[in-house]
Amino acid sequence: MNLNRLTILIFLIIFSLKSWTMADDIRDFEIEGMSIGDSLLNYLSKSEIQNSFNGTKNHYTWLKEPLKFREAYLYGRNSKFQTYKNVSFMVNPKDPKYKILFIRGMKDFINDINTCLKTRSEISKNIEMIFPKFKKRNEDFKSSLDKSGKSYYKQIVYTFVSGDEILISCNDWNEKIRLKNNWTEGLSVAIQKKEIADWWLEKK
Repeated sequence: MNLNRLTILIFLIIFSLKSWTMADDIRDFEIEGMSIGDSLLNYLSKSEIQNSFNGTKNHYTWLKEPLKFREAYLYGRNSKFQTYKNVSFMVNPKDPKYKILFIRGMKDFINDINTCLKTRSEISKNIEMIFPKFKKRNEDFKSSLDKSGKSYYKQIVYTFVSGDEILISCNDWNEKIRLKNNWTEGLSVAIQKKEIADWWLEKK
């Protein structure tokens, strides 16, 4: 398989574009057939959503309003995912339709940060080919969960005129802490509305 075909294949696997014209709306993208603006009730029952909320209620305690938005997971073992191991969503818990405001696909690259970064680079190139306007920034930071300073994230963020964003990141845990906590590591591709992007910044 030549490089150009590989590039196209990787992109089509990660993102499914609804229209082959130049995109200007993050709703043009899907992760495992799911898009921003869809109702989460299309993919999970209300009881499954509530159970997932209970499991993630302590995930963002450093934020000023940690329960302003709630996170639910759909696991690959319980679905027909073609690319990702798991997918997570953020919704407003007061919205009876649970409209999806954030969607993230996660794929393991255990002890393989270089392959993860190569995949991230290919996704990045294709985003820049189809979006006409964006601001791009690279963010490399260490995880606050690892006091040794040996766990880190390498992230590319695309911010659009609307304030909505696409984030592509690779994380690499210190192997000692990863094994101790049975954590995974690898690629994360997230699409988020502006209100979610702003929420992340509202720390205590």
